Amino acid sequence: MSGAWGRLSTTLVALALTVTVAVTVADRAVASAAPAGAPPVGAVAPTECVGSRFATLGAVYDAVFDSFLPVLPPDVRERSVSIKARAHRDLSALRISTLAVSNHPYDLGADDRDPIMTYRDPVSQWIVTQLVNVRDGHEADAITVDNLTVAQAVETVWLYLYVTVMVPLTIARRTIPKIATVAGPITVGMLLTLPITLGVMAATALYKTISKKLVDACIVSVTESQKRTAGRPVKDLRFTNSVPSIVRDIAGQISVADADTCPPIGGLPLSRIVTRTSSYLQAINKDRAVDARIAGLTDQILRFMRTTRVYPNLIPADPADFQGATAALSSIGTLIPYVGGAPLDIGIGLSQNLREGHIGDTVALSDLTVTKSLTAAYYAYALSAHLVELVWQEAGTDPTASMLNNLFPGAGITAAMLPRSTGLLGAPNLYGLVVYHNVLRSTCLTEDRRPAPAHPVTRRW
Repeated sequence: MSGAWGRLSTTLVALALTVTVAVTVADRAVASAAPAGAPPVGAVAPTECVGSRFATLGAVYDAVFDSFLPVLPPDVRERSVSIKARAHRDLSALRISTLAVSNHPYDLGADDRDPIMTYRDPVSQWIVTQLVNVRDGHEADAITVDNLTVAQAVETVWLYLYVTVMVPLTIARRTIPKIATVAGPITVGMLLTLPITLGVMAATALYKTISKKLVDACIVSVTESQKRTAGRPVKDLRFTNSVPSIVRDIAGQISVADADTCPPIGGLPLSRIVTRTSSYLQAINKDRAVDARIAGLTDQILRFMRTTRVYPNLIPADPADFQGATAALSSIGTLIPYVGGAPLDIGIGLSQNLREGHIGDTVALSDLTVTKSLTAAYYAYALSAHLVELVWQEAGTDPTASMLNNLFPGAGITAAMLPRSTGLLGAPNLYGLVVYHNVLRSTCLTEDRRPAPAHPVTRRW
């Protein structure tokens, strides 16, 4: 099984890179074998040059193969039809569960103004994709690699690279100790982590550029029928996947948040969450006495929340809302000793709130949004982990260093020589809470959906 997944991952990476090479960065980059408006060999239907959302890997293979056909040996040219047919059979034989594929937000019905375009990471995007699949009954479907779209391949390859490479590298970067001082605040650890920091940033920027450019590019010409079926699962073929009932229940209540028609869950007040949770608990409970206690406790909580005032703008702006120079400073700031990381982000977030004014305004706790409360939790966790590390390294004795010095007397081991706790302590915050928050900002309650405005949105199916 692992060998099959390895071959599949290699195939996806290779095909995604082939598409990237075949398409120039111009807005009208056309594969040489598929000029815009030119029908494929043997086709009589009109064609349209499409981007990554409708260009399948099978169509891209044909375009790349045909582009090299004039320079191939005569015997290969004579067998080109059979070679391509065999390749398509092999690609069609590789079938992937929809649960293993991540879709571009456009294929989930989003547009550039919707929250998911801003508040997403590879994992949250995959979670939203799967919730939509479960809601629409596609959780057990299978897609052939031949019919997988370039957009699906790019998003899925990036998901697996993120989980298997980017996340471990980031945790490792946050774990590397100071080791020794080079000059002033510059340490050996800083010099070691700088390439990782810049590499992760460069890879992320490259992915965003490729993903956007391929959506808007002209990759290959396809017929209307090919465009309509691109990325769709195999008909009458389903895996025997079993989705937990709680996941199916959640999926049935949400949609992708829309700037015009469906406000994100992250923007809802806490009072709404309390009342919905109370209603759900009463709905699944069969004991009336317990229902009465739940209702009474809910009233007490709501009364407390309505009478408690908080300062929402004293909660720093979320790092996901940093833009331009502040976003760059936040990313590079992790290299700054002592204040880099959580303290710097808090300062940036508060200054952003201060620029927007109303820093002294108060609201009832019941009106505080889900996003504000999760942002506060994020900063509380991040700052606590940061202070714990500072105390261990600067104001006290690292328990691990003490233990090692007891085991190896005279070794002179200090906290600066040991892996930092930040990497592991911060992982649940960065890859747990932040992902959860992005999902809540990318989705909405279906019951909140308003009538849609008069502009169509193309869905995959």
